[in-house]
Amino acid sequence: MNIVDPILFQCRQQPPAAAICAPGAGISLISYRRLEYFIHNISRRLLSYGLAPGSIAAVSIDDVIFHAAMVLALTRLGIATISVRKNSIPPIKVDAFISDAPLGFRSGDRAIQSDMSWTEGSDEPIESHYLPEISPDSICRLIPTSGTTGTPKAVAISHRLLIDRMSRHGTVFGRRLANCARIYSDAPISTSLGFQFLIYTLWRGGTLFLPGDSFENTLQAFEQYKVQAMVAPPSGLEVLWRWYDRFPEYQSNMETIICGGDKLPPSLSERVRARICPHVIAAYGSTEASMSATATAHALNQSSDAVGFVAPGVTVQVVAEADTILPPNTEGQIRIRSEFSVAGYFNAPEETALSFRNGWFYPGDIGTLSSDQLLVITGREKTMLNLGGDKIAPETVERVLSTCEGVVESAVCSLPNQLGINEVYALVVGPAALDLAKIKAHCATQLLPQFIPTHFIAADHLPRNEMGKVDRHHLPEIAKQAVARHQ
Repeated sequence: MNIVDPILFQCRQQPPAAAICAPGAGISLISYRRLEYFIHNISRRLLSYGLAPGSIAAVSIDDVIFHAAMVLALTRLGIATISVRKNSIPPIKVDAFISDAPLGFRSGDRAIQSDMSWTEGSDEPIESHYLPEISPDSICRLIPTSGTTGTPKAVAISHRLLIDRMSRHGTVFGRRLANCARIYSDAPISTSLGFQFLIYTLWRGGTLFLPGDSFENTLQAFEQYKVQAMVAPPSGLEVLWRWYDRFPEYQSNMETIICGGDKLPPSLSERVRARICPHVIAAYGSTEASMSATATAHALNQSSDAVGFVAPGVTVQVVAEADTILPPNTEGQIRIRSEFSVAGYFNAPEETALSFRNGWFYPGDIGTLSSDQLLVITGREKTMLNLGGDKIAPETVERVLSTCEGVVESAVCSLPNQLGINEVYALVVGPAALDLAKIKAHCATQLLPQFIPTHFIAADHLPRNEMGKVDRHHLPEIAKQAVARHQ
């Protein structure tokens, strides 16, 4: 089955119902009837370019609803898609690059200029002989990721795998989600979780809400349409909490929140559950292996590093360097075997060999696993700080910072001093009047002297990638710029 077929079924079942809402400028709101017309008209235009089933198209369109409709039309024609930002180069070779803006291309790249006129036409379905027979194992979507190696690459998702991943939402995210038809996704549709919830919501005839052109408009849509559920990385939750905290007259109607992409800091978790929604699901997963562990946020209160209980259909082991399985609660390298995992990266055998071995996926995380299958992530292999021979995971320092009063979240990195010895720098997010001297004194009570941050930098937010993970590659440069401004 083509994953677009159930969406077109919903278009016929409830044409006036709202399908996608991105408040503000642009299309803003589209009904199921209009979404169906968009898919038909865009499909007809695509056919004129001769794109064959099985080919790959990169999509770079600013208007998120037009972008989604383009992706659905391509998918229905049997063309795999990958979404990229404007002026970004896909991590794989594509057969066409569809954009709403003029772009310069390397030799061999095929550029197709699109605009809103593509959504206009007869509104009639294309003839059935133009629709290829889709194998369940045909690729429908490619998700860009830096994965565990830091090298840009792509994960190929088949129709079958996407359906299997969505079918377990009720299990891994809890029964409350099944009762929510109006869902806000702060995860971009270019990401695995964002694309899943686009398809999942439309399959059920629900309304997917996406970030508008301003947060004021987005928040007004929450109130107007009584949005019931939210999917977001910690950075999205932080922005939402700040707005709700700023406007006490706004009352949240959220019934459940799913937080994925990175660990949910305990201090942020407490604030979100107190102000926005008491039922928060923390989710640990990856583009490669999908959701591997989840739990309610209040169930993880006892351990700031716990990310959830291992989900059904998933096996997690903690191993030593020689892949020797370690006893419960012993720190080591995490590896995952899942019914919902891919076997490797798309057309990238070298990167695949680094992260996939003997049926296991190695996400690059360090942690422990308890006897009752509670997974704890304590750090990552590639982010360990080396301070003149003394080594510590940045997450260890960040855990201490998170216990300091007023700190919402933090991120640390290292930079060399005048003698070439690395020192710890800490970016700290909190109130404007955050007392950095007090935070340093707090760290001194829990960390060895060599691990206490030398520089504390107050920040409005942390740099994050599309999935909401802290972008640790940019932390040193941010730290350098902050120190230079104060010199």
